[in-house]
Amino acid sequence: MYKEVIISIIIAVVIFGLNYVTQNYTEYAVNETKQHLNHTKQELIKQEPDYEMALKKANETFDKWEELDDTIALYIEHAEIEKIKTAIISMRSFIEMKDDSQAVDSIDRCDYILDNVKQREEFSIDNIF
Repeated sequence: MYKEVIISIIIAVVIFGLNYVTQNYTEYAVNETKQHLNHTKQELIKQEPDYEMALKKANETFDKWEELDDTIALYIEHAEIEKIKTAIISMRSFIEMKDDSQAVDSIDRCDYILDNVKQREEFSIDNIF
């Protein structure tokens, strides 16, 4: 009887511990990506957008997401990851075409998806039930 209780407690502690680790990493990955997206957006909303600098920052954003994607793909739905990657790639394409309004729209879409991913991974009553 006591063995089962101890094993159950150990399993619960491991589950909560892993949830804590994955939630912190998700928050880190979302914040890092959003910071890179914000730097790119700042280049695009200037009076005279610098498309070369914006493209450089968009490429940095893509590289950062590729780096973070390897770990976050272990526990987040792949459809969400693909949506984020698609938004970043479309942002880069619009910057290359010098269409700043569509690029900003892609950045905002990516921000929304990142917020959604972060919200889904939070430990809350809504996510438990």
